[in-house]
Amino acid sequence: MTQNKSVAVSLAEKLLHPAVLSSIAVVSIAAFQAERITKQVTQALFPPAPPPVTEVKSLLVDRLEGKTELTTAEVALETIVKTSQERTLGHLYLGETTVVYQGIGRVRAGIDLSQLQVTQIDRDTGRITLHLPPPYLVQMDLDVERSEVLEHNRAWFAPNTETELYTQAQRQALQQIREEACQEGLLEKANQEAAAVVRNILEAARYDDITIETHSPNPQTCTLSLATSSSRH
Repeated sequence: MTQNKSVAVSLAEKLLHPAVLSSIAVVSIAAFQAERITKQVTQALFPPAPPPVTEVKSLLVDRLEGKTELTTAEVALETIVKTSQERTLGHLYLGETTVVYQGIGRVRAGIDLSQLQVTQIDRDTGRITLHLPPPYLVQMDLDVERSEVLEHNRAWFAPNTETELYTQAQRQALQQIREEACQEGLLEKANQEAAAVVRNILEAARYDDITIETHSPNPQTCTLSLATSSSRH
C-alpha cells in the first residue's frame, strides 16, 4: 500500500511539473487555434445562405442597378396660371400688375423597394408572396426653358412686383401640375407598373407561384408639400 501511494505521488509530481503543464497549455492553444482557423476557412468557402427575405430584396435591387427607388410612371403636363397685385390709396384704385405664366413640367411616381415586405417564400416550390409599399410622387420638375411668361401688364401706378409675381406663378404652376398628375391616375399607374416590374424580375429568378399585393396611395400624397426642382434641357 505504501509503495502504491509513493508511485501515485511521484506520478502527480511529474504531471504537475511546470514543463509538463506548459506543454499541455501549448497543445490546448494550438488545438483551439486550429479549430478557429478551420471554422473561418469553412465560412469563407461555404458562406451561410442569406435569409430568404434579404435574398429577394437584394435580387430586386441588383436588377435595378442598386436603386431602392423604383420609378415606374411619369407624365408631362402644362398649365397656365395668373398672378396679380393691385395698388390702392384708400378706396382709390391706382393700378394692377399682372403676370400670366405657362408652366411645363414632369411628374414621376414609384415605390420604395426598401419598404417591400415578403410574407411567404418557398424557394423549392417557387412560391412567394410579397406586399409592395404605397406609391408616392418621387419627383416633380418644372422645365424653365420651355415654360414662359405669356403676358405681363403693369397699369398706371401699379406696384413693381414682377419678380415676386413670377416666383408666385411658378409655385402655383407646380402645385397645379402635381394635382393634375394625381387626377390623371399617375399613382395608380405607378402601382400597376411596379407590380409588373417586380413580377418580371421574380419570374426571371424562377419563381413560378407569385402573389403580389399592392397598396392604395396615401390620401395625403397629393396634398403634402413636395420638394421640387427646375430642370434645363
